[in-house]
Amino acid sequence: FIGEQKKTFSNPNRPFQANWFKAVEFCHSIGMQLATVDSRAESESLISFIKSTDKFNEQACAFWLGGSDLSEEGTFSWQGTGKLVTYTNWSPGEPNNTNGTEDCIQLVYIPRFEQRWTWNDNACKRGYMYFVCESLPQNCIQEFK
Repeated sequence: FIGEQKKTFSNPNRPFQANWFKAVEFCHSIGMQLATVDSRAESESLISFIKSTDKFNEQACAFWLGGSDLSEEGTFSWQGTGKLVTYTNWSPGEPNNTNGTEDCIQLVYIPRFEQRWTWNDNACKRGYMYFVCESLPQNCIQEFK
């Protein structure tokens, strides 16, 4: 029997902003990975978590997700698992790879630009963005007696 996978989200104890690479590094250092989103339900769960933190700003906020197209332009995959991104929630006109430098996915909430919890591709080295770590996927095999 393969158990149902549950996700646990975490904000660092001392939340800080970082570029995508530093966010990946930090999540790994605490045994987690940058958040992945595989369904609308997971997206809603992540959004609820973010809204419960002091990093949510009703005017505008953005958080790194664990997806990128660093390995192949235009083909997004999740850094923590290597799986292709199949569920998406891109903002209109995204991903657009502005200036050929946008490879990492961010979850954005910017109501004045009609971006309400949608995705944007941004330059991975852009700093000063919050991020959410999640528990690593576990494939539990359980024996029943």
